[in-house]
Order: sequence, then C-alpha cells, then structure tokens
Amino acid sequence: MRLAFTEHEVLVDAMRPALVLVDAGSYVDIVKTPGGAERCFRSVFMTIASALLESHAAVSSLVGGVERIAAGPVQMIPLDDDLASTLWHLIESVEIRPVSDERLTYRLLELLSALAERVHVFCQPRHNDTVARLQALIARAPHRHWTAREAGRELAMSEATLRRRLAAEKERFEMILSDIRMHHGMMLLQTTAWSIPRIAEACGYQSRARFSERFRTRFGCLPSAIH
Repeated sequence: MRLAFTEHEVLVDAMRPALVLVDAGSYVDIVKTPGGAERCFRSVFMTIASALLESHAAVSSLVGGVERIAAGPVQMIPLDDDLASTLWHLIESVEIRPVSDERLTYRLLELLSALAERVHVFCQPRHNDTVARLQALIARAPHRHWTAREAGRELAMSEATLRRRLAAEKERFEMILSDIRMHHGMMLLQTTAWSIPRIAEACGYQSRARFSERFRTRFGCLPSAIH
C-alpha cells in the first residue's frame, strides 16, 4: 500500500499494517494501491473527540519521566502486535460486540496510552490563535445553536472582531462550525450505536436530511453508509 500525503509522501509495505495519525485541522490525501497476492486491503478510519484527547494529554504529558512531544501533524507508526491487539479490542467494541459509551471511552483511552508509550501524541491546539480558540469552544458543545455573535461573546470579542481575526487566519466562522460538526458526527457514527437522527441532533441539526446532505458534501458518502 502506498500512502501519499499533502506535502508528504510515505511508502508503506502492503504486508506490514501501519497507523496514520492526523492532527485536527490537518488535511491529508491518502492514495491506496492494493498489494500482496490477494490484491486487497482493509482501512479503518477513526475520529477521536478533542475533549478526550485533551483529558488524556493532561494526565500523560509525562510517562516514565520522559516528556511526550508531538512529532507533527501527520505521523505514521508500525502496527506491532501489542498495538494491533489494543486497536482490535476497540474496533470489536464498536463493530462486533458494542459496549456502553463509558466502557468505550476507557478503551479509547487505552489506545491513546499505547500511542503515548511509543512517544506518539497528538498536537494540542495553540489557544492564542482565534481559529484554535473557536474550534475548542464549538467542539465542547457542537449541538448548540452557534452564531458568530454568540461565539464572539463567549470569546470576549464582538462578532465583527471575530470575523476579522478569522479572515486574517484565512478562515470563516461558518466553515469552522460545519467542519467541527461533521467530524463530531463521524466520530459518533464510528464509536456509538446511536441512531442517525440522534447523531444529527448531537451535531446541532434538527433535520436528519440536512445533516446527511452536509455529511455527504464533506465526506463523499451518506451517514447510513458508515452507520
């Protein structure tokens, strides 16, 4: 299998599975070419909530006396036996024998701990940037009826100031809001047994149809194709 990243190109042996870690806000193009005698492969995509990443980072920044430093927005690590077992335990909890949300959270934390043991962590957002502050704000409650005015008030600035600062960072409020909600929806589809209407509501949409339309625009498929 060959993985091609935006501004990065990495060659991977098709017979040696690997994990690709991508930080929030980073965009990656992945081109996969089947390898081996069977000419086939399996890919599993997983989105982890930012709140869970932050809570894990708060207690695991120091492990065994060695400081864990993020290596960059895109990391690739080999899937050794122990890590594969941890990952499969998590996948099994979602796809084969679903468990409660609480138990699933512990298994997600177990995966993050296994990555931290290998000195692989996700970058924390730079909270001095307006984009990062807005992303963190919306991610804490993607179901809220967010407007630029309401978000600006929460960030102690006017709507005009918020939009001006976002424009300086080449971003728009509406795009950030939609992107966070869509990734939250993807995470819920992958890690819960919730119905699509419930997931749509958790992402701030009262209409399942509108949520599905936005989801297909963002990811190229309907939520029902993943659920």
